Amino acid sequence: MNLVTAWTTLKESDSSDLVLCIDFTGTGRAEAGFTELVARMDIDATFWHVEPPGVAPGSGIDGPQYLASWLEPVTASGKTVRAVMGYCVGAVYAGELTDRLAGTQERPPALILFDPEPTSLANVYFQFGKVFEILSSILSPQDVAVTQEARDRLLHQEGVTIESYAEQLYATFSQVAHNAFARAGLDMEYAEEMLGTFSAFLSFMSLADQYDPWDSWRRAVVVSSSSPINGLKKARASGLEPQVAEELEFEKPHADLFRSEEIARAVTKVLER
Repeated sequence: MNLVTAWTTLKESDSSDLVLCIDFTGTGRAEAGFTELVARMDIDATFWHVEPPGVAPGSGIDGPQYLASWLEPVTASGKTVRAVMGYCVGAVYAGELTDRLAGTQERPPALILFDPEPTSLANVYFQFGKVFEILSSILSPQDVAVTQEARDRLLHQEGVTIESYAEQLYATFSQVAHNAFARAGLDMEYAEEMLGTFSAFLSFMSLADQYDPWDSWRRAVVVSSSSPINGLKKARASGLEPQVAEELEFEKPHADLFRSEEIARAVTKVLER
């Protein structure tokens, strides 16, 4: 399978410096995204935001293939990656990208993370629920019930892994969505578009499990929200002791990290080092 990853330009500059932003925002979530943060920053660099390829879970694509498609446009740009920034599970990929880019340029990119979290079954379960709520507006109550039952049942089956869970969630929702659109006489092209977004999201969440981020995160500047169920606070509450280069803590909720002028100024200062 030929994977194609696009990068959306959040800010253009004549500078040779490039900042990569890693997050998944295609689901219409309530949390702010890098677009809001970059708009508040005054720094001379081009900012790109990843648009992960629409690969379905269980397609046979592995983490290295997935990430290689992200790097191809970056390498072809000829720019120097000044920093890689990652939000939530996007921080896993940000760390891996930073490691891969470090050997290709004179100065390794800075790594800046916002409430970083490794992926997990609980995380996929929770995030699936949020995304499903957004995408379920065209479904009947029965469709919703079937999908929610599968979401719970599959989580507790013996031997379940993050990748197998994502694959089975996608198969269930794909069948439900196709049946719902056919029953309503709706445009199947829209169904495929919606399923493409959904599959890309599940792959983004599940393929992150192929990387251990903790070592790369030791070199990161971490921006932490006040939310106890996110980022490093969540890790510490579970008994872990994550090691990072620097942690900047703010009295801002997780969903509003990118809406803060104070945080935008702090991140700008990190990029200026």
